[in-house]
Amino acid sequence: MKIQLWSIGKENDPYIRDGIAIFQKRLQHYVDFELKLIPTVKQAASLSVPELKKQEGKMILDMLQPQDYLVALDEYGKMQTTMQLADFIQQRANAATRQVIFLIGGAFGLDTAVLERAQLKLSLSPLTFPHQLVRLIMTEQLYRAYTVINREKYHHQ
Repeated sequence: MKIQLWSIGKENDPYIRDGIAIFQKRLQHYVDFELKLIPTVKQAASLSVPELKKQEGKMILDMLQPQDYLVALDEYGKMQTTMQLADFIQQRANAATRQVIFLIGGAFGLDTAVLERAQLKLSLSPLTFPHQLVRLIMTEQLYRAYTVINREKYHHQ
């Protein structure tokens, strides 16, 4: 199985990039993992919020393959514990899912069409985090989930 973390937005600040690199390297022991940054829509500042979300949504939907399992990170999504995330990943692996994509939307969230395409909507917290920090948190949580799956000591239960 391959896991990708897609995120709309700018390059990571150095401290975020360094943190992600640590967990990305650790993740490679368990799974083929890739972080994919999707550039913001050109002339985004001149678009209305609904139009911006629609254009971002079209770009994302065009990138997805029919067999991709899409997990949309959304403030209204389901909250899970690390153990539940580990169970979810194990279920996807058991189902022979080829690719799971965790998607972080743009500054105003995800378009309805993308949310409808997602097989799972996941919320990390009722708090609002900067997108770059969410990339780091998700990379660490994926690593943590794999240590749970492999019964390693990183996650304390």
